[in-house]
Formats: sequence, structure tokens, C-alpha cells
Amino acid sequence: MSENEREVKMSATAATSPVRVAFTKTGALSFISHLDLMRTVTRMLIRADIGIYYTEGFNPHPKLVFALPLSVGVESNYELFDVKVAGEGADCALIAERLRCESPDDIKISDVYAPTRKFRDIAYSDYEIVICGGNCCADPIAAVERMMSGPVIEKKRTKSGEIECDIRPFIKSLECEGGGRELRIKTRLDAASESYLNPEYVVKAVTNATGITLDDISPDGDSYSITRTGIFDANGALFR
Repeated sequence: MSENEREVKMSATAATSPVRVAFTKTGALSFISHLDLMRTVTRMLIRADIGIYYTEGFNPHPKLVFALPLSVGVESNYELFDVKVAGEGADCALIAERLRCESPDDIKISDVYAPTRKFRDIAYSDYEIVICGGNCCADPIAAVERMMSGPVIEKKRTKSGEIECDIRPFIKSLECEGGGRELRIKTRLDAASESYLNPEYVVKAVTNATGITLDDISPDGDSYSITRTGIFDANGALFR
């Protein structure tokens, strides 16, 4: 057995402490897959010399659990992941300091603490969406208000294929401002596992309601952008 294998086996059986890390993911890192994000975070933890728990078996790997993985291209000001570290009573301040030293430019560690709740308690996510394009109707705000007053039918991807679905019950709030070539939207969407709504569906619904086309390119190179700004529990409190 090699030295590395002995270290993995020891870490898999030693006492551990759960730690939750809050971070932001912006810029170029919003365009990597969730799998690549997990690899990036794993490298950060290893380079920061944090003793982390490894799964047992033929292919040991760090046990990381992320809250609400995002689609490629979506930025976030509020991301969370849980990891088990070796020992009891983890020094969260030291872990935060070490991770900040090893984080790439587009990941910022905002907090590290011992979790008291499970990710299954997450109920809602907030997003800011900017849509740039042309051919928008004369009064897009009124068009969005009309959209929100009734069913919002969109084709939703499921394991069995695409189905038409009313996504309105999953949109808890939506505010729209702007007009012409740019619309700005703030929305709160269901984020529970059984009713999670991808914000991409809100983009589709708003473009359908306002007639705005996405073939014109914004100065940043995209026709729309999505940023997650918060994660909340069923009472509307920021989830930690």
C-alpha cells in the first residue's frame, strides 16, 4: 500500500467535522460544468492543506455536497458546499483564510462555518436577469404583468422528454424594469428539490411575452445574463 493510499484510508475512518463554505462564482468560471467546479474546489482544498474526508472503495474522492448546482453560464453571488474535514471542532476561520489564498480569481470565499441545517431545507432562490435584444413591444413591463396574471406555459425538460407545463406556480415574485433594448428582471423562484425551476424558463417566458429577440448581442457578448443573488428557506430567511 502506498503512502497516499494509507493517508486516504486513515482520513476515511478518522473523526470528522462538517463544514459549510459560502462563495461566489463569477466571470469565466460561470462557464465551466458542475463537474469541473467540483474538481476546482477539490484542488483548492488540497492546495490549502485542509485534511478532508475521502470516500472509501476502489476510487476514493473527497465527499463534497453542493447546494443547487447551476447551469453553465449562470453566475452566482451565493453558492454553498459542504465538506467533511478531519478532527473535531474545525477551525473555520483558518479554513477560510487558507481557501482564499488558493482560490482562482473568479471564486471568492465569503464565509466558512459549521452547518446547522440540511440543504433539503432550501425553498427559494433569487436571481437577477438582464435581457438584451431588439423588437421589444412598446410596454414590456405591462406585458410581463399580463404574463404573471395567468398561466405561463413553457416546454419543460423532464426525464421522459419535453412536456408543456405551467411554470407560473413556481415563480414566487417577478419585477421587470427597462425597455427598448434592455430588460432587467428580479425574480424569486422555487428551489425545493420537487419544484425547482431553472431561471432559463423565465428568460423564455419573458421573451415570449415581450417579443424581444435575442439575436442582437450585448456589449458583454451575450444576449442575456443570469446571476443568482441568494438562497432562502421556506420563511424567506437567507439560508445558511
